[in-house]
Order: sequence, then structure tokens, then C-alpha cells
Amino acid sequence: MTGKRGPAVRGSYEGMIRQLEDELREYDHLRSGKLTLPNVERLDQIAPFITKMRIAKGVSQTELANRLGVSKQVVSRYEETEYQTVAISRLQEILDAVGIKTFVTLKA
Repeated sequence: MTGKRGPAVRGSYEGMIRQLEDELREYDHLRSGKLTLPNVERLDQIAPFITKMRIAKGVSQTELANRLGVSKQVVSRYEETEYQTVAISRLQEILDAVGIKTFVTLKA
């Protein structure tokens, strides 16, 4: 590319490539079953980690959908929104289906 925009466009593509490479490295790490979960203090902090937990447990979207009795598209939509719109009872069903143990402590 020539002109003033060339370097900016190239930099943008290089940034996208680095991001994709980072995502692939994270995916490979998760597929190896290695996942360190943070200590969460609120239920709404769990949702962003569900997809990572599913991958680390070796459960595909299709397999999770079968376990939940829904279509793969439903699971895909859940993951697109990082499970932010899923009811707490459904989150527990999903965690159970993936094989994740949960412990909840309430403090007053």
C-alpha cells in the first residue's frame, strides 16, 4: 500500500493478526485442560469464564447443547453474550453439564 494510509492500514492488520495469535494461544492452552479460575466474589463475575471452562473440560458447543437439551445455536448465542443474559438457575445447569463444581457463600 502506498500513500499516507498504507502504514496505518498495515498497522491495523498487524494488530488484528497479533490479537488472533493471542486468542489461538489461549485456546490451545485451554484445550490442554489448563485453566486457572479467579476467586470471584459476585455471581455476575462467573459468566465470562464459562466458555473457557467448557473448552478446558473438552466439551464442544454441540455436546453442551445436547446435555442441556437445546440447539447448538442457543449455546452459541449464550457465548456471544458471555452468558450475561442467562438466568442464574440456567447458569448452574450449564456449570453442572460442563462438570464444574460451584460453592457459594453468602455473607451478611
